[in-house]
Amino acid sequence: MQKFQKNCKTLFSDLLENSNDMLFIFDVKGESTKIMYANKAAVETSGYTLDEMNEVGIENFRRPTEESKEFKEHIKELKEKGSMFDYAVIVTKDKREIPVEANVKIVKTEDSIYNIAVVRDISERAEYEKRLKIELNKKTKLLRENISVLKSYQDAIDASSILTRSDKSGIITYANDNFCKLSGYSKEEVLGKPHNIVRHEETPSEVFKNLWDTISSKKVWRGRIKNRKKNSDYYIVDTVIAPILDSDSNIKEYLSIRYDVTQIVKKQKKIQELAHTDILTGTNNRLSLNKTLISCKKEKINIALIDINRFHEINDFYGENIGDKVIKKFAKKIQECLDEEYKIFHLQGDEFIILNISLPKENFMEKMLKLNNTLSSQELIIDNKTFNIDTTLALSFEKPHHLLSTVSLASRYAKHKGLSYNIYTPQTSFEDEYKSNIEWTYKIKKALSKDRFTIFFQPIIDTKTKEIFKYEALVRMIDEDEKIISPFFFLDKAKKSNQYIQITKIVIEKAFRAVNERGISCGINITLEDIESEATKEFIFESLKKCKNPQNISFELVESEGIENFEEVEEFVKKVKSYGCSLSIDDFGTGYSNFEYLLKLNADTVKIDGSLIKDIDTNQDKYDIVKTIVMFAKIKKLSVVAEFVSSESIYKTIDSLDIDFCQGYYFGEPKPLE
Repeated sequence: MQKFQKNCKTLFSDLLENSNDMLFIFDVKGESTKIMYANKAAVETSGYTLDEMNEVGIENFRRPTEESKEFKEHIKELKEKGSMFDYAVIVTKDKREIPVEANVKIVKTEDSIYNIAVVRDISERAEYEKRLKIELNKKTKLLRENISVLKSYQDAIDASSILTRSDKSGIITYANDNFCKLSGYSKEEVLGKPHNIVRHEETPSEVFKNLWDTISSKKVWRGRIKNRKKNSDYYIVDTVIAPILDSDSNIKEYLSIRYDVTQIVKKQKKIQELAHTDILTGTNNRLSLNKTLISCKKEKINIALIDINRFHEINDFYGENIGDKVIKKFAKKIQECLDEEYKIFHLQGDEFIILNISLPKENFMEKMLKLNNTLSSQELIIDNKTFNIDTTLALSFEKPHHLLSTVSLASRYAKHKGLSYNIYTPQTSFEDEYKSNIEWTYKIKKALSKDRFTIFFQPIIDTKTKEIFKYEALVRMIDEDEKIISPFFFLDKAKKSNQYIQITKIVIEKAFRAVNERGISCGINITLEDIESEATKEFIFESLKKCKNPQNISFELVESEGIENFEEVEEFVKKVKSYGCSLSIDDFGTGYSNFEYLLKLNADTVKIDGSLIKDIDTNQDKYDIVKTIVMFAKIKKLSVVAEFVSSESIYKTIDSLDIDFCQGYYFGEPKPLE
């Protein structure tokens, strides 16, 4: 046993000497400290021998860290505690600093007190912890920056939008100031309440079903909602509702971001109302009639056309101002004689259409004949002048898509025969008109064969600079006497045969040639007939392929209110735009359909109809309509052209409205390029 104990001492001595950890034994009995033992690892790591360690002194050999104490304080605390765990830095002979951790213990003997320290080099760990700390600081800084940015985003959204948060059941948990300001409710009144506190009864339940189905599926819902204020007024908001998920991808709450579009919707509605309404009489207008006939599903519609005989004489003798007053009073007389089951439309000049879908044919005829007699027997007093009005009535009971043409035919026939009224029948005949059509067909054919169709160009002017921006190509026919014939006289005749397609091709060919050879930009009128004609479309596309500067070509769509096959038109627009061409909507402002199709057709420019421009400087109603159209166009980032600018006064009015371009006789009439 004694031998084993002796061997154990040898074994432990060898173990301590060859340990990977440093081992120090300090004598700390007195005031000074002396290193009594340092194992091989301690000597090799520090570079000092035992004597050199004592010579240098433990205070210089061991340096405390920020967390540890000076050696004397360290020993004092150790004596009190008996053992402890400590961190320090060993300064080696070659001045390297090695971070260490020490497990120290006081051992007392009969004649002394020893501090036994097992010291481990933690350089690698310290370096790792240092890198980890640096990386942690970076991540912490980045996280703080991201939190700051997110807070800025949150503040920006909170300040600029109408914001609420709600729990999974739709109970409001947060409402910002904008929500309270718009709805009229205080935060106290809405927090803890369901969102239906602002639900408007006119918003269909299907909207909310779709909303909940979407957000419950963890998808974002977007839509427009009509809500109710506390005072029972309404407001309309474009809304985005997003589900907020927790770390397990479960719905935590819902975030609703809204933007108030009430005024925009009201303005759009006002535009629609204005576009449907005849400015002069306050009745419905022609485009309203077209829309009504297109949308009407009934097979039986009663239609009447009433106009004033020789109305042009009133305009010629008394002037258009008096003529307009006659039309207004005439319209008022019609309205006074009819109730709400009749719809009244002012077409142009002195023509009025009356529609009815509720009465039997015989009753409608009786009512219209009575109306015609009443209007013809009454005097109209305008500015102390008495006008004895004589009217012509035409009736038709054909299918909806034939009503306008047949009632117009019946009216012309009545005037031609001197009748006070006429009911359309298939036997209604116009031999003179047919004869005229035949004569025009011959003239057009001859002009085509002798290349007597040409292009006149009317400049479109930059309103601010008064420089020419581009031209509009306008077709003219030259007869055998070298007289210039307006398309007003021949284009409708040509549309009744394939001559129209030939004329269209000539316009396109000559306009493209001017673009290529003269380097101008040019607008070309195009109709639904052109788009529906495969031959015309193919010719346009082939011409665009050969055109040097197709980006200088713009197509001006006329008669857009008649679009039925929208997909075909949309496909055509997409195709020409692929070549770099632009699209204008011509005669804009004459009907709601223009606004509807403008949004669908991806137009670049609107050309405001001349009927709104020609007296805009003196007619406040037209000024207000044009102003609204310009505001609408600016919102949609569309350029605007004003047609029929014929005077300095009109130009100044146009300029004040910030309309981009002008066109009219004030700047130049249509003529050949010089």
